[in-house]
Amino acid sequence: MKLPPTHTLRYDSFRLTDVQVDETVISIETPLEERGRIDAWNDLRRSDADRLILLRDTGPDTAMVVSNGEHQSILLSDEAQLVALSKNEKILIDITALPHHIWAPIFQSFIKAGKKVRALYVEPDGYKTHPSPASANLFDLSISFGGLSPLPGFAKLSGPSDDEPALFVAFLGFEGNRAERIINQLEPPPRVIPIVGAPGFQINYPAITVACNRAFLGDFDCNSDIRLAKASCPFEAYEALASIRRDFPDHYLYIAPVGTRPHALGAIRYAIANESHCEILFDHPVRQSNRTNGRGIIHVFSFI
Repeated sequence: MKLPPTHTLRYDSFRLTDVQVDETVISIETPLEERGRIDAWNDLRRSDADRLILLRDTGPDTAMVVSNGEHQSILLSDEAQLVALSKNEKILIDITALPHHIWAPIFQSFIKAGKKVRALYVEPDGYKTHPSPASANLFDLSISFGGLSPLPGFAKLSGPSDDEPALFVAFLGFEGNRAERIINQLEPPPRVIPIVGAPGFQINYPAITVACNRAFLGDFDCNSDIRLAKASCPFEAYEALASIRRDFPDHYLYIAPVGTRPHALGAIRYAIANESHCEILFDHPVRQSNRTNGRGIIHVFSFI
């Protein structure tokens, strides 16, 4: 059995003693799912409240910071404001329940500032099934979508040049309409390379992912181009993108991180390191409350 990389730690439960000395924790103020409630954050609030920063979603480009009883509104596209959230060199971002438009710019700002960043993600035990048997999606995950727009801090003034070929790299998840809806905004639609999370969080999840995306894979004739990256590993997601770039060195990459959250983390890290030839495309889902059941393995990824 292949062991996880040394930059990934896994826990059955996460305690205050697992937080590093002088490490600032950034998490959501009010999680909507059981797995988003981490007891260690309450312990940290009682023992050293200055090291706990909670965030409330207040809009597509803003968030409310709640720390040690004080509230402050921040602009998520303002890198200086984000870096100023903590003077500590070590940062732990709990990405489990934070929306992508909040955790991604914060992660980018601290990475670019040279901080020692860790990201925590809690797997669910399972997902809430869709109430409609006629739905193409097995699980009921999102209420609606905000539409295609850049994540704060990731806007590109220009895409590929007129003579530069492009690829649409989609990290696929259980919502099969997301990738197709995004690529339909590109004219002309580029060649598609899908990435499926395999091995999955559960043994049947890769097959479910392919089934949920059957129409998209068929419409763009890309079944034979599917690539695999472990669903729980941002580093395999990063390497999958690097491998595609090696195979297509002259192509611009449109990256749609609409699969697992660790895959999105890897895609964001790749985009930070390779701004010149790639772009993140995201559709901003409005998530169902209690869309998952229980709490599974806790992953902590180190970006040092």
